Amino acid sequence: MKSAKEALRNNTDIEEKVEVNQRHLIDKILARYSAENTIFRELLQNSNDAGASAAEIHFKTEQKDTAPPKPLPPPPAQSFFGALVSSFVNTTVQLVSKKQVLPNVTQVIYKNNGRPFQGDDWGRLRKIAEGNPDETKIGFFGVGFYSLFSICEEPFVTSDKECMAFFWKGDQLFTKRGAVKEEDISPLTAFFLDLREPIEIPNIAEFGRFLANSLAFTKNLKKVEVFVDDKRVIFLDKKVTEPRPMPFPRDIYNLKSPNGIFDLKSIAISKIQLDLTAFLDYDNDGPVMGEVSNFTIYMRMASASVGVRLSAQLSKEMERTTKKKAPTVTDFHIQFANFDEFESSTTARTGKGAVFGELIPGPKEQGKVFIGFPTHQTTGCSIHLAAHLIPTVERESIDFVDRSLNIWNQDLLTVGGLLCRILFEDEMSTISNLFSNGDLDDATRVWLYKRASHALQAFSFKASTPSNIVGRLNQMFFIKGCTQPLSMISTKGVLPLSSVRLPDLQMKGFIKEIPVVPGEAMTLCADLISELQSSRQIQPLGLSDVLVELNKRTLSTEEVVELLKWWKGYRRSNAVSAVDVSTLFQNLIVVDPTTPDKPPMRMADLKHHVNIKVIPPGLPLPNMVLSVEVSKHFSKQELEEMTGFMTELSVPQWLAFAVSLPEFATIAFVEKVLLTVSKQYSNLNRDMQAQVVATLSALPCIPTKHGLKRPHESYFKTVTLFDDLPVAALDGAAGRAVSDTFLKALGVRDYVDLAVVFARLQDLKWDSDHVQLVKYLASVQDKLTATEIARLKLTAAFTKEDEGVSADETNVNSSKESGVSESAAADSKKKPRFKASDLYAPNDAIRALGLPILDWPGKAKWRLSSDEAKFMIRLGLKTTIPWEELVERAAKCESDELRFKFLEYFVENWRSSYSMSYDPSSVKYAFLPAEGFPVKLYRPREIHASAGVAVLGLPFIHKRLQPYADNFGVREHPSGMSMLDFLRKTPPTLENAVAVFSYLSGRQSEFSSSDWHMLRSLPFIPVKAPLDSQQKAGVVWTEPTKVYFGSPNSSAYHDLFTHIDFGEQSNAFLRACGVKDEPTPQELAEQLVRNPQSFMNLLGFAKYLQVLRTIAANYYQLRNVRSLAAEMRNSAFLVGVKTIRDTEGDAATDEDNERLQYQLAKANEIYIIDDTVLGQLFSPLGCPVETLLEDMYTDLGSLWLTKQVSEVTTARGTTSRSARTRKLQELINERALLLLYDGQQVRASKDIVPGSEETLKNLEVLEVPEITIERSFNGVVKKQSTTCCLTSEKRTKKYYLLIKENEAEVDYFDVAQALGKVIFRKSRLNDALLLSSLLSTSLINLKRKGFPVDRILNLQEGKLKAAIAKKQEEEARIRQEQQKAAAASSAAAAAAAASVAADSTAPRSTDRLHNNATPNSSNATESINSTKDSVIASTLLSMFPDVEKSYLQQQIEAEKSNPKAIEAISNKLLDSDYPKEKLNESVLPEKKIDEADSQRASTEEISRSVNKIADAVKSGFIGNLWERAKGAALGGSAPRNDTETQKLLSQESNNSGLVKTNEGHTFAGPGSSQSIEEVTPRYTENLKKQLSSSINTVKPSLEKEFRATVPQEPEQQPMVPARHSGAVCKPLLDSDLMLYERIYNTIPFFIDKNAIEEAQSVSAANRAALMRFVEVLRLLAKVFSLPERTMNIYWDKAGATVAFNRGKTLFFNFRFYLGLHFKPELRDGISGEDPDTVYYWFLTACHELAHNFIAEHDANHEFYFSSYAENYLGKLNKMLKSSGLDI
Repeated sequence: MKSAKEALRNNTDIEEKVEVNQRHLIDKILARYSAENTIFRELLQNSNDAGASAAEIHFKTEQKDTAPPKPLPPPPAQSFFGALVSSFVNTTVQLVSKKQVLPNVTQVIYKNNGRPFQGDDWGRLRKIAEGNPDETKIGFFGVGFYSLFSICEEPFVTSDKECMAFFWKGDQLFTKRGAVKEEDISPLTAFFLDLREPIEIPNIAEFGRFLANSLAFTKNLKKVEVFVDDKRVIFLDKKVTEPRPMPFPRDIYNLKSPNGIFDLKSIAISKIQLDLTAFLDYDNDGPVMGEVSNFTIYMRMASASVGVRLSAQLSKEMERTTKKKAPTVTDFHIQFANFDEFESSTTARTGKGAVFGELIPGPKEQGKVFIGFPTHQTTGCSIHLAAHLIPTVERESIDFVDRSLNIWNQDLLTVGGLLCRILFEDEMSTISNLFSNGDLDDATRVWLYKRASHALQAFSFKASTPSNIVGRLNQMFFIKGCTQPLSMISTKGVLPLSSVRLPDLQMKGFIKEIPVVPGEAMTLCADLISELQSSRQIQPLGLSDVLVELNKRTLSTEEVVELLKWWKGYRRSNAVSAVDVSTLFQNLIVVDPTTPDKPPMRMADLKHHVNIKVIPPGLPLPNMVLSVEVSKHFSKQELEEMTGFMTELSVPQWLAFAVSLPEFATIAFVEKVLLTVSKQYSNLNRDMQAQVVATLSALPCIPTKHGLKRPHESYFKTVTLFDDLPVAALDGAAGRAVSDTFLKALGVRDYVDLAVVFARLQDLKWDSDHVQLVKYLASVQDKLTATEIARLKLTAAFTKEDEGVSADETNVNSSKESGVSESAAADSKKKPRFKASDLYAPNDAIRALGLPILDWPGKAKWRLSSDEAKFMIRLGLKTTIPWEELVERAAKCESDELRFKFLEYFVENWRSSYSMSYDPSSVKYAFLPAEGFPVKLYRPREIHASAGVAVLGLPFIHKRLQPYADNFGVREHPSGMSMLDFLRKTPPTLENAVAVFSYLSGRQSEFSSSDWHMLRSLPFIPVKAPLDSQQKAGVVWTEPTKVYFGSPNSSAYHDLFTHIDFGEQSNAFLRACGVKDEPTPQELAEQLVRNPQSFMNLLGFAKYLQVLRTIAANYYQLRNVRSLAAEMRNSAFLVGVKTIRDTEGDAATDEDNERLQYQLAKANEIYIIDDTVLGQLFSPLGCPVETLLEDMYTDLGSLWLTKQVSEVTTARGTTSRSARTRKLQELINERALLLLYDGQQVRASKDIVPGSEETLKNLEVLEVPEITIERSFNGVVKKQSTTCCLTSEKRTKKYYLLIKENEAEVDYFDVAQALGKVIFRKSRLNDALLLSSLLSTSLINLKRKGFPVDRILNLQEGKLKAAIAKKQEEEARIRQEQQKAAAASSAAAAAAAASVAADSTAPRSTDRLHNNATPNSSNATESINSTKDSVIASTLLSMFPDVEKSYLQQQIEAEKSNPKAIEAISNKLLDSDYPKEKLNESVLPEKKIDEADSQRASTEEISRSVNKIADAVKSGFIGNLWERAKGAALGGSAPRNDTETQKLLSQESNNSGLVKTNEGHTFAGPGSSQSIEEVTPRYTENLKKQLSSSINTVKPSLEKEFRATVPQEPEQQPMVPARHSGAVCKPLLDSDLMLYERIYNTIPFFIDKNAIEEAQSVSAANRAALMRFVEVLRLLAKVFSLPERTMNIYWDKAGATVAFNRGKTLFFNFRFYLGLHFKPELRDGISGEDPDTVYYWFLTACHELAHNFIAEHDANHEFYFSSYAENYLGKLNKMLKSSGLDI
C-alpha cells in the first residue's frame, strides 16, 4: 500500500485542488460564535491592536409600522373556570393592545481612530485564517473579522483614502478594493454593516457593562461612545496614571516558571479611573432619552514584564499551531482594587444598571481571565488577569488541550500566582508601615484591620471555572513563589503567619501581649482562616502562649480569674501533663487585694482555698490560702480539678489557726469563732467533728456569767435546779445561732447528774413528792444515760393507791385537807414505796380486778399521752395485764365470777393488746371452763368450740365464751389425727356409727393424704359378726377395703362379700375411706380363682361368663400382679365349651343332634378354636369364640387348635393349567391388595405375614383331579375331601394353589381358607369369610357396598403398573403356547384392563390426560374417546400415560385388525423412544423449594421420614390416608375415589376449581365450586398463613366440666354419600366425659363418666404411660405452635375413636396410646420415645386440625390433611433430632 501511495503522488496528471464552499464555511463555522457581542469584541480588539484611543458604535434605525396584535381565542363558556379565563383574556387584550415595536436597527457602523489600513492589512482582511503576524498582538487565527457575517451579508470597510467591499457570487465570496471619494475621506477607520435582518437596540445597561469589561486591559483604547441615530447614549472614559515601578525583594521570590519558560523582570503599578455617562432609561419607542447617569470607579493595575525563553522544539510546535513566533518579552497584567478603592467604587458597582458590577469583583467573587477581552474562565480569586495566553478558536476559554499550548499556558499562569503574592505582600507591607507610625486610635486600627482583611479576601483562592487548573496554579505559586511565610494582620500589626495566633474568646480576658488575628479579619476572612487552620499554617492560642504571657507580666486579680476559667475548660478537653500544671502555676503570680501587707505568691505555693459560705469574709486566714477574690468565682470541685494540689480549707484547720491567735482570749472573738464553727458543725463528718471537739473541749471557750469556762464545766440555760450553776451566756447573734447540739458535743451539760440531785435534795426548789420528781425526770429523760435509767427502774420510789379509793377520790380528799401541809401529811402516813414495774397505770378496768395502781395525787390528772406517763412506762409501769399473768390469775381464781372478769378483760383488750402476742400453744395453765364440766378447766388445745364434738365424747367451750373461742385459740373441730386416734381407740358401735360417720363426713377436709391411707387399713367399721364368730357382742370391726355398699340382696355377690349401708351422709365418708360399690376386677379375680365353683353355682353360666369378660378386659393390669397371675394359671376357673353329639353323624349336616356343654377347667386344658372345621371334626374343650377371652386364655396357657392338629393334604392325579386356573390366578393377583386390606382395624399389624403381598402375586394356580385332607388330633384321625389346598416347594419357597377339576364353580371359601394360611399367622373363620367375599364379589358390587376399592388399588401406583405389565407378559406367553386360548385370554385381559382404567383415578394419569394435551392432540383425544377401540386406548394410557395422543391413535389404527393389538403396541412402545406429550408450561408453576422456610423439610429428608413412618401408620384409623400424606409430603397428589375423580374431571372440563401441584398434577382444593389459583409461591404462602390461622383458632378447655369445654352444639350433618356415611370423626357427647385433673397445670385429662372408678385405677396404675403421652403431645404442641393447654387427653372405656375435634378443641385418646405404643422398657422423656409413635400421633393431629376446615372425610379434608403434614413434617423432624431421637 505504501508503494501505491507513492506512485499515486508522483502522478501529476490526475491531481485536483481541494475546493471550499466559502459561504458554508463562513456561515457554519467562522460566523458562529457562542458568546454575546462577539462582533464588537473583535472590532474593539482590532482597534486596540491598531493603536486607537477612541471608538464609536452607531446603531442606525428605520421606523416601521407596528405589528398588528394577534387575535386572541374566544373565552370559554361562562362557568367559574370560564369566567376566570375571560378575566385573564380581557387583561391580556389590554396589554397587547399597545403597539408592538418591531426590531428597527438596520445598520451598524463601527469607527476607530487607530492607524489606517496598510496594504498588508487589506490583504489579510480578505484572507481567511491568516492572522496578525505580530507576535505581541492577540490575534492568532485570522478569522475574527468573519464574525461580522453573522449579522451582515456584505460588509463595507473604509480606512483613510481606501475602501473594500465584500459581495457574494453564488457560494464564493469576492472583494473589491477602491478609493474613497474626496468628500468622504476620514482619518477614522469605519466598518459599515448592513444587517441581514433588523435587530433591536441593545439594552443600554447590559451593553455598557460589556464595553466597560472590554476596556479593563486595553492598552491604547481609552474611550468608547455609543450612538443611536446620532444620539449618544453611552460614553466610557478611561484615565490611567503613569506606571510606577514597584520594587520588591527579588531574593525571596522564585521568579522563574516551573518549566523555565518565563522569567519575571519588573513590575509597574498604574491607577485607573473609569467614568461612565449613560442614558440607562433610554426607550426607543419615543425615543425617550431619560435621565443621564454618571458613575466612576477606581482600581489599579499591575503590569509585569516577563521574559520568554522557549526550547527549539516547543517554539517550533507553537509556531506551527499559531502561525507566528513566540514573543521574547510579554506583559502580564493584574487588575485589582484595594480596600479604599473598593469602598469608593461600591456605589458605581451596585448602582443603577450595575454597569461596573463585574469590573471590580467583590471579596467573595472571582475575576475573569482576559485574552484581549474577558473570557468565561475565572481566576480563582478576586482579581482580573490578562496575559499572552492562547485561547481556543472562539476565544472564550484557555486552550489546555494542545500539548504545546498547554505547556505555554500553564507555565504562564504560574507567573500570575507569583505576581499575586508580590502584590499581596506589597499591600501588607504598606499596612505594616502604617501600624508603625505610633499610637493608633481605635478608628484607625479598625480601618487597617479592614484594609488587611480586604487584601486577604482578594487573594483567597477558590476553585476556578470552567477549568480548575487556573485557580489551582495561581494558588500553588501564590504560596510556593515566596520563601517567606505569608504575612498576616494581627493585634500587633502585620507579622509573619507563623507568629500570629488564632484568638480564643476564653483567653481574651488575660492575653494582651500575644499577637492574634483581629476579630474583623476573623469575620471577613473566615474561609481563608479556616483553610489556613486546616492546613496547620496558623495555630490557635495554646498553653505555650499563656506561659509567654505570664513571663512578660503579672496578671491582675480579674485576669487571674479569667485565666483559671480558661484553664478549667482547657484541662477538661485536652490531655495535660503534670509538668504543664506545675509550669503554669509556678509562673502564675497571685496578689491578694484584700490584704495589702500580704506579699505576692506563686499559685503553686498556695495549698488551700476557702469557701465563703463556710468561713465568712472578714475572719483571718492563713497565708497558704488562695485569695477569696479569686476563689469565690469557682466551686470547690472546679478549683481542685484545675490545680490538682489545692484543697478546701476545712473548719478544723481554720479552727486550729484561729485558736492560735491572741484574739482568742477575748469573748467577742470567741463568739465569732463559735458562731462560725457551730453553723458548719452538722455538715462535718465524724472525724472532723472529733477534731473540733478535741480542739475546743480543753480550752475555756464557753462564755458564762462567771467568765470563759471549759465546756464540761458549763450548763445550758434550761438547767435551773440550782442558782449557782455556770450557765452559758452567749450574747447577740452568737446566742441565737450557736446550736445546742454543738454545745452539747463540746461537753456543755443539759442536766444535773442524778448523784448530784440525790446529794442535794435539800437544795431543790420543790418538795419531795414523787409526782414532781417524775415531771423533772421526764423532762430530762433523753439526757439520762442507760445506767441512770437502769438505776431508776430498780428504785422503789412510788406509792400505790389505797384499796377501794380511786384516783379522783384521792385528789378530792387531798384538796379538802386544811391546816396540814402536804409534807406533814406524807410524813404522818408513811406509805410503802414500790418499783414502777410492780404497779399498773391508773385504769378502772384494772382497778376492778384488785391489782396495785400507781398513786397519782395532785391537781394534774393521769394521761397516757403525757411525757410523765411515757417515762413511767419506760421505767416499767404496766398499762395492761400481760397475757401470761392474766392466764395464771384466771386459772388460780377462787371464784368463777372473778375468773370470767379476767376472761372478759382479755376479750375486751384482744385487738389492742393480745392479738399479736398471745400464743395458745404455749399456755401453761388450764383456765378455760367447758360446757357441762363446771369443775374442770382446759387449755385452748384441749377443748373445742363446736358442740358437735360431743358425739365423739370431747369437751367444748362454755357458752359464755363460745363467741370468742377463736380469740382464745380454741379450734372449732378436732384435727384429722385426733379423729383418727378416736377411731383407733374407740371405734363406733352399730348404735352410734351413723352419728359418728355423719359427723366425720362433714370433716373430710381435715384429713391428710396419710390419714386417708391409714383409714383404708384401719378396722373401724362395725358389722354384725357371723353366726359362727366367737365375738360375744355380736359386732366386729373391719377395714373399708373389705366391705361394699348396698344391702345383701342388692348385689350379685351378696354371699361372697360383706355389704354395709349407714345412710347417704355416712356413706360419703366411708366411700372416701375406700369402701366401694362393687369389687374391683382384681378383687373379683382373687375370689373367683379361689372358689370358682361357688361363683358358678351362685351366678349361673351366663353371669359367670360376664364376670370372666370383666376380668379379661382388665387382664393387661391383672397380669402384673404375679401372685394372682400364678393362681389364675393353676386354677380351674375358666369356662370351656364342648360340642356333644347325641348320635354319630356328619358334622356338617347333623347340627340338630348337637348340644353345647360348659365346664370349668384350667387354661392348659382348653384350646383356642382358630379353625371351625377342626372344631367340628374333633370337638375339643374350647374357649368361647371371643377375641377378648381368647387373648386371656392364650396368655394363661391355652393352646391354638391348629397347632395341635397335624394335617396332611394329598393331591391325586396330574396337575394342569386351564382357563379356570388362569382366571383364578388373575383374580388373586388383581385383588391381592384388597385381600390384605383391614378396613375395620380388627387385626393387629403383627397378624399379617410379612411379604404376603408378594406371595399372592407369585402364587400359581393349578388343577388336580382329587384332593383329600387327613387330620389327626390326640390320636383321632379324620379324612375329608376338599376342593382346594395349598402346597409349596421348600427349595424355591413358591406356593401353589391346587383346585379340584371338573367342579362347576370354584369354592371361594375353600380358596380363602387356603390363602389365609399364607396371609395370616392365625387365620380365623371371619378371615376366611371376608376373603371369600372379596374373591367372589365383583369390583363394582364391592364399591357399591361401600368397600374402598379405588383407594386400596391406588395405594401404590408403581405396584399397579408393575402388575399390569406382568399381566401383559403372562398373557403374551400363554397366547404363544395355545393360540386359541390366547385369543380368549386377550379379550378377558382387555376387559379387565378396561375395568381397571375406568376405576383407577390416579391423578398423574388423569392430569396428564386432561391438562397436558396440546391443541394438536385434542382432536386425537376426542377421536380416541369416540372410537370403538376405547378399551385398548384406556389400557395403553394406563401403562404409558405420557405418550402423545395423536401418535397413540396412529398405532391403534395401524393395529386395528390385530387381535393382539395391546401386546403389539405395548412392545413397540417399550422398544422405542416414543413421542411424549409436552407439558403445558403456561399453567405449570415453577418448582421451587424455599430453602429458608424452617417449616418445610427438603424432599430427601421428608422421603426418609416418610419411609420411617409408613409401617407405623399402615394399620390404624388413618392407615388409609397415609399414602395421601406421603404423596403430599413428596410433592405428589392424593389419590381419589371414582366419585371425586368424576367431580374433578367435570371441573377440569370447565377450567375451574383446579389446584396444580409441583409435578403438574391437579386436585380439587377446598371449596372447589370456585376457581382456585395456581400453586405458586404466593399461593403456597397464603396456604401456610391459612393453616397457621386455623391453628390459632384452636381453643383450650378451661372449665371443670366437659360440657363447658365442649358446648352442646348441633351435630354436624355433612353431605356425605351413602357409602361414606361413616367417614366422619364422631366427637364424644358432653355427657360422656368429665375433667379428672390438669397435668402440669396445663393439659386437661378427661375420663369416662360411665367408668369413673376404672378410669381412676387405670390412671393410677399407668401414671408413667400417661406422663409419656403428655410429653408426646407437648412436643406436637411445639411443632404446631399451639399452647399446651389446647391439647386435651381423655380415656374412655370402649370405642374406636382415637381422637376428635369438636368446636376447634382437640382431644386425644389415652387408651389407644396405652394399648398401641406404650413400652415400659423405654427410657423416660421424649428422647426415649419410639419415633414411630410420634409420627403416628403427628398424623393424627394433622387429621384433626384438617377438621377445622371441613367435617367430612372427602378430598377437601385430604387436601388440608396433606397440607398440614407437608408443612410441619420438617419441623417435627428437626425437633426430634434436637431431642436426641434417632430418626
